Amino acid sequence: MTLSPETIAEAVEARADRIVDTLSRLVEFPSIVMNDPTKAGPGERDCQIYLQKRLESLGFTTDLWEPDGPGLLAKYEGRPGANKGRTFEGRPNLGGTLKGSGNGRSIMLTGHIDVVPPGPATHWRSDPFVPVVEDGFVRGRGTVDMKGGVACMLMAVEILKEIGAELKGDVVFTTVVDEEIGGMGSLAMVDRGFSADAGIMTEPTANRIAPLCHGILWGRIVIDGIGGHAELTPNAWYAGGPVDAVQLTRQMLDGLDILNRRWMHDPRKNHPLMAMPNQIIITQLNVGEHPSSMAGRGEIVIDVQYLPHEKDEFGLGGHVKREIEAHVAAVCLADPYLKEHPARVEWILDADCAEVPADHPFVESFQGAVAAAKLDPALSGFGAHSDIGLPTGLGNTPTVNFGPGDPAQSHQPNERVSIEDLVACTKAIALTVYDWTNRERSAA
Repeated sequence: MTLSPETIAEAVEARADRIVDTLSRLVEFPSIVMNDPTKAGPGERDCQIYLQKRLESLGFTTDLWEPDGPGLLAKYEGRPGANKGRTFEGRPNLGGTLKGSGNGRSIMLTGHIDVVPPGPATHWRSDPFVPVVEDGFVRGRGTVDMKGGVACMLMAVEILKEIGAELKGDVVFTTVVDEEIGGMGSLAMVDRGFSADAGIMTEPTANRIAPLCHGILWGRIVIDGIGGHAELTPNAWYAGGPVDAVQLTRQMLDGLDILNRRWMHDPRKNHPLMAMPNQIIITQLNVGEHPSSMAGRGEIVIDVQYLPHEKDEFGLGGHVKREIEAHVAAVCLADPYLKEHPARVEWILDADCAEVPADHPFVESFQGAVAAAKLDPALSGFGAHSDIGLPTGLGNTPTVNFGPGDPAQSHQPNERVSIEDLVACTKAIALTVYDWTNRERSAA
């Protein structure tokens, strides 16, 4: 029996309360990513076990495992997702496969269940891990980033099963940890062999199809001055006097502003699907040692965006790293002290990016389903990093971002997602799964 888009959409609408209940249950697990990547968040394992039971009740064959962090690093060092210092005791990944009836295209639905810490309790209107449903929204940590998306992809499959939808292709379902601190969970998922003909990662995109995400570099620019008494007349630096690292840091900040202005009009730093050009964002400053001492050292922590066409031979941001290093060196040449004592850049993280072509058959299928769900099928870029690069590049699973909620709500106190968004997202995913898995593998 062939199901119409209207039948699927109506079935989703009739189960709106269950979509909300599923998200609420996921929020109750405090699956917090820890700053120490060898430590498990208090609810990571329990959240994955809950999802595993839900999948098995639908007929999925599941795999719950703790990745081998050191082994993955040894195998993929220098490649996307291969981060040092990771262990996964108490932090399992989950994968599952629902076999289709045969000869249809497979689809992977994927997301992460780790959430960032909620921050001070005084910033929240209620306990961040006690979901609140009010005014048409669900509030709680992770409702947007990204348990809302995980709830939608789970419910999409569950509803299709309930209404007797025949799926010729396999449905692969994966939820990973470690996304918020580098993405080694997704690397482990791909290494485990989970793949499909196409994939949806349910990061929050306000229910827009985003076949593109940024790569992200984290770096630390270290500037060494010479400490001294702040209140006394200093000698010249070349005569042994102090050099104020606060002033040097200001100069470097001005230099980074110059590079950002260049990037605004550089075609290599812009993409038609991205709302803004690549940027160097200052996220942390650490300058000085004592209230009455001239600063002896300054540190500028930067968050840098890059685009897929800028990737180096390892699929990472090596070209952009060298561009920034050269600019920092040029800024130093303009100052007599920094010319002899140049600043240095220490790289902390390189998270890769990906782009699925707009004319890819899956993108076209997805756009049709999104339109049938009464959503805007126009493509957009995902301005932050997401893990789509790992299944797309390493796993040969072209994967796009699509999920409910305003991305700007991510990591904020009182994070919330609208029930309307959740229902619309579930419709779009269910319609896509039905359409894509029932396309013959030999079809164009």
